[in-house]
Amino acid sequence: MKKLFKYTYVALAGMMALALASCVDKYEYDGVGESDPGAFISADATQIKYAADDAQILNFVLQRTNPESAEDIALTCDNSKFQVPSSVNFAAGESKKTVSVPFSILGGTTEEVTISVAPQSATVYGVGEMKFTITRDFVWEYLGEGVYTAWLFGESWPQKVYRGEGTQLYKLTSCIAEGYDIEFELTEDGQHLAKPIATQETGYVHPSYGMISLTNGVDDDKNPLDIVREDNIIYLPMNYIVSAGSFGTNYDSIELPE
Repeated sequence: MKKLFKYTYVALAGMMALALASCVDKYEYDGVGESDPGAFISADATQIKYAADDAQILNFVLQRTNPESAEDIALTCDNSKFQVPSSVNFAAGESKKTVSVPFSILGGTTEEVTISVAPQSATVYGVGEMKFTITRDFVWEYLGEGVYTAWLFGESWPQKVYRGEGTQLYKLTSCIAEGYDIEFELTEDGQHLAKPIATQETGYVHPSYGMISLTNGVDDDKNPLDIVREDNIIYLPMNYIVSAGSFGTNYDSIELPE
């Protein structure tokens, strides 16, 4: 449990050729219209998560529609935590550049930033502004190895336990299946859930019902249940669910390292 995709119709072709020839005789080509020199932004992703030890650098591509001459493209930004240059210089013949933006945000937080090509430098042929959502992960402190018990599977196993530095956010790495973590957050005193346990995939795929996820169990009035704590053992109200419904709610437990 733990570590467990010639033939052609000549007559018809002749008719089509005659029709096209007739169209050509009557149509005058006017060109594509006036050019719209300027620049636009592109990026591989706009929602990006950084590990705690990743360099805090956001990259995007700035591209010009007319690279004939040297030019400075003006940029704007709506979040001072991101050091977007006020302009980017292009040499003659240069059509695009990767722009690297240093930023500084705290671990465990998310910031949004919209980077725009200034109106005087923009073009209608591309995206003039782009909104990025940047999340920086916590520094996770390894607390040691505890014991996890999952009521649905009726099994227990040794479990590595991490806690976000300066927080009561716990992470149980590769808990039920390899590569699928379980996270939950306690109040400052460690005696209650700070918020309901978020819905998370367990990584275990039921042969009939597909992926099993877990979420915070609720009482008969649909109120989220809280943990029960006995010394270093935390009982977690887990509702195991699949797309077809629920297996029910009961308490898993994590015995924290001493």
